Amino acid sequence: MSMNNIICPVSTEKIDLNVSRLTVFLNVVLMGLFVYTLYPVYLVIVTIDYFIRAALDGSYSPIRYAAAQMVSLLPLEKKPIGIAQKVFASRLGFLCALASVIFLFLGNTTGSIIAISILLVLSFADSVLNICVGCLIYNYIVYPFYKDKQ
Repeated sequence: MSMNNIICPVSTEKIDLNVSRLTVFLNVVLMGLFVYTLYPVYLVIVTIDYFIRAALDGSYSPIRYAAAQMVSLLPLEKKPIGIAQKVFASRLGFLCALASVIFLFLGNTTGSIIAISILLVLSFADSVLNICVGCLIYNYIVYPFYKDKQ
C-alpha cells in the first residue's frame, strides 16, 4: 500500500504544512539536545509543546509560533493540510514525550532516552521526509475499529 492510499483523520480546518513540519523539526532539535546532554529542560519543553498541540489550541504553542515566524520570512507557498492528522500525531508524540519524562523522573535514564528517541525518529520522518507515521498508525490500528461505525 502506498502513502497515497493511507487513510488519515480528516478535518475541514487547515494549517500550513510548512509550519507544521518546521515545528516538528524544532522539536527534533530539542529532543536531540536532550539525548546528547540529558538536560531535562529540553525534554520538558518538548513535552509541554506536544501537550499544547495535542490537547489545546496549537496556535498557543511557542515552538509553533517560532516556526510560523520563520516560515513567514521565507518565500514559501502555503501548503494547506487538515489539522486532524497533525493533532492525532501530536497526541501520539505527547504520549512518547510524557513516557520519557516519567522514566527520567523515576531515575530510568535509559528508558527515557529510548522513549524520546522513538519520538525523535518518528518526528524526523515527519519533518524531513514528510512521512506521517501517525497516519500509518491511524490507518492500520485505529481506523479498522471505526470504519464500520461511520
